[in-house]
Amino acid sequence: HANDSKDVVGAHKDRHENIGSGHIGEDPFRALMTHPATAGVPLIIETPGGKEGHAADVERLKKLRDG
Repeated sequence: HANDSKDVVGAHKDRHENIGSGHIGEDPFRALMTHPATAGVPLIIETPGGKEGHAADVERLKKLRDG
């Protein structure tokens, strides 16, 4: 699944944030989306914001993938 994190690494919490808006940031997602091993692999968006938030995160991931 794909989600950013509201908390820092090592906080031992699983609090989701929108893609690029948390402590993970955009660079690791860009690396994930452009890595040959993930081409065509479906992702489950697990972020806040309901359908509208999920749609925005899908678009953000596509933008990171496509440059």
